[in-house]
Amino acid sequence: MEDLTRAVEVFVSINLIVLGASTLLRPADWRAFLEHLQSKGTAASLIVGLIGVGVGSFIVAFHNIWGGVPTIATVYGWAALLKGTFQALFPKIGLKRIEMGLRLGTGLWRTAGTLALGCGILVLSHALQA
Repeated sequence: MEDLTRAVEVFVSINLIVLGASTLLRPADWRAFLEHLQSKGTAASLIVGLIGVGVGSFIVAFHNIWGGVPTIATVYGWAALLKGTFQALFPKIGLKRIEMGLRLGTGLWRTAGTLALGCGILVLSHALQA
């Protein structure tokens, strides 16, 4: 495995593991964070979108593998890029997504956190084996 490919996979796995663990362990803090973002209006949606564009474009530029475990990293990159682009171009709709996240609540957050944590561990174990 190329060093850059491995580095991107480690980058993605760290993102997924921290995000997943944080969502599982700190759901009340995530609710407070989303409420804070919501209170800032479309500016917050725009900022979140631009972060997604940055993270996603980095992954997509250096990791385009569509087979096996590495596909998780590629899909994460494309999802971040597309979601970020959408939020940057349509911040009012992005704000509605934040509101929807608040309505869905911690049960869904924990499910997503578990999935993110599991995917992160899987990608990390693959990257470290190579």
